[in-house]
Amino acid sequence: MRGKPQRFDSDDPDVLAAYQAETNGEYFKAIEHYKKALEKNPELGIVFKHCGNVYYRLGELTQAVKYLEKAVELLPNFPTARFELALAYYRQVRIKEGIEALLKVIEIDSEYIIAYYWLGILSYHYGHLRDAKKFYRIVTEKKPDFTIAYYHLGVCNIRLGCYEEAVGNFLEVINEAPDSAAAFTLLGETYMNLGKRYEARQSINKALELDPDDRTAQRALAALDDFKGMNL
Repeated sequence: MRGKPQRFDSDDPDVLAAYQAETNGEYFKAIEHYKKALEKNPELGIVFKHCGNVYYRLGELTQAVKYLEKAVELLPNFPTARFELALAYYRQVRIKEGIEALLKVIEIDSEYIIAYYWLGILSYHYGHLRDAKKFYRIVTEKKPDFTIAYYHLGVCNIRLGCYEEAVGNFLEVINEAPDSAAAFTLLGETYMNLGKRYEARQSINKALELDPDDRTAQRALAALDDFKGMNL
């Protein structure tokens, strides 16, 4: 709003031109204008953020990280910049740095739900399964309709041997996404780990009904001696 200090926005014509170019998918043109704006005012943290995002879309991760790190330096309490930097770190397989950035995001804003979700993903890849489980549970508690978080939580629980919990997780997924063949397959495998062969067979049959090409489900059913003569 005019007449009030603007912390993040700019009336610089190059910034406005960059926004328009970015909206139109003209990413190289957007970068050109963002850089011109930064030459005039190197304190525009939001411009570093936007430029970093454009590089991220282009797959130029080194440049993306460079600009997003500068954005975080200039906007230390702006959680979105840190979140986007964390995703760039993740794509560079700098998992620990990504986790640290995401932890700072939720320190700044404890309701930044998507940050908890990505903390689950990065923690899982880092081998910290209990941390991943903790973060996925936070997501499902704060936002029960975040269905994919139940799926990942179920995968964590399988890896941790918490099979009864995993069953509940996959049933939550199926309740919201009844056409998810992947959820039925993992539910069936979880029942197999619990020795519940009938329930396993029912779930895996449903998975194959939804997706006859699901090789994981095919193999699981073969393990139950119900699929003979299949070329796997």
